[in-house]
Amino acid sequence: MNEYLLLLLVISFGVIIFLVAKRKNFAVAIFAGAFILSISIPDKIVDILIKTALDYRVISLMAIVIMIKMLAVMLKETGQIEKIISFLQSKLSYRGMLIAIPSILGLLPVPGGALLSAPLIDTHGKDAGVKKEELMAINLWYRHIWFIIFPLATPLVLLSDLSSFNIFLIIAAQIPMFLLAFFIGYLFVRKAKNVEMERENGKGGWKSLLPVILPASLAIPLSMFMSTYLAFLISLPLGLLMAWKMAERWDRKIIKEGVSITLALSIFAIMFLKNIIFESGLPEMISSHMSGMPPSIMIALLSFIIGLLTAHNLAAIGILYPVLSPFLDSLSMISLLYISSFMGYLISPIHPCIVLTYEYFKPKFTDAYKLLIPPSIAVVIIATLFYSLI
Repeated sequence: MNEYLLLLLVISFGVIIFLVAKRKNFAVAIFAGAFILSISIPDKIVDILIKTALDYRVISLMAIVIMIKMLAVMLKETGQIEKIISFLQSKLSYRGMLIAIPSILGLLPVPGGALLSAPLIDTHGKDAGVKKEELMAINLWYRHIWFIIFPLATPLVLLSDLSSFNIFLIIAAQIPMFLLAFFIGYLFVRKAKNVEMERENGKGGWKSLLPVILPASLAIPLSMFMSTYLAFLISLPLGLLMAWKMAERWDRKIIKEGVSITLALSIFAIMFLKNIIFESGLPEMISSHMSGMPPSIMIALLSFIIGLLTAHNLAAIGILYPVLSPFLDSLSMISLLYISSFMGYLISPIHPCIVLTYEYFKPKFTDAYKLLIPPSIAVVIIATLFYSLI
């Protein structure tokens, strides 16, 4: 039975990874993998589906990710992002802009954001003596590393739900790794000469960040007195309301693009897959087979590989947590899973941001990867040592 179950797991994950890599609908990919694995427990599949559909935590999580997506689309389509960039240009040096522009667009999880920030940091790149592959690395690195500590990052919200750890406790545990990643990125940035920036009137542009800052900061104290779900269900609508009030233009396509049914179904599919994995007894089986390997090494290695193969951090978290749950008995191991899968996702060659940034800068691909791979692996190794010791 163990070999049969393990074979189904390999086929299930193989199908998910293949479909995600082929850019197929993510929800469809997860559902396909879930139904393949459910062959091991055919008599329970309907009950699991009903249980998942009626779980208030699943419904809450779906609502939260829809609101996060809506907030990102509103800020993009109503011109708030342009105001933020204009404000930054009036205040920062070119080195500061190299960090700030990808970081700000990273905080707003805008699809294709890497392509939005690329031309903005490329404006003075040649004058500053920054090579194309270095600009590509900077753009990718600073666009993504904030998701290690950003409370509106959907994978972090999902991990908090799966582990039952408060999201802000997870973030606190991951701050050292974020600071390490930030310092590594600055090693690229410091090579740039501080050329003269074109100064525009960016007065008041910082206010455009308030719809993001408000829900994130309000959720912190609220989560001390209530569940993380309820904290975000209260704070996110306030951010949406503020973004709507601040908008200078409005278009119906904001609603169309913002209300992502696909994203909501993806969350449902992940929770459905999680319940199937637990009901099938897979975590216990894997735990018994891997009992001889140090948990931290196993978590780091598998998480990095799955992140690399899926190029989708949400998928990696949804796949990994149920399978590795017997070993995720502490906050440090939870954070190690997130950091390792995140770094694999960041440098995956099928990661859309890698593709988009490469298409813009067109550096020699191997030169760009030489800059990205060593620091990513270094972060995973240091995280493994760090979280094994605390």
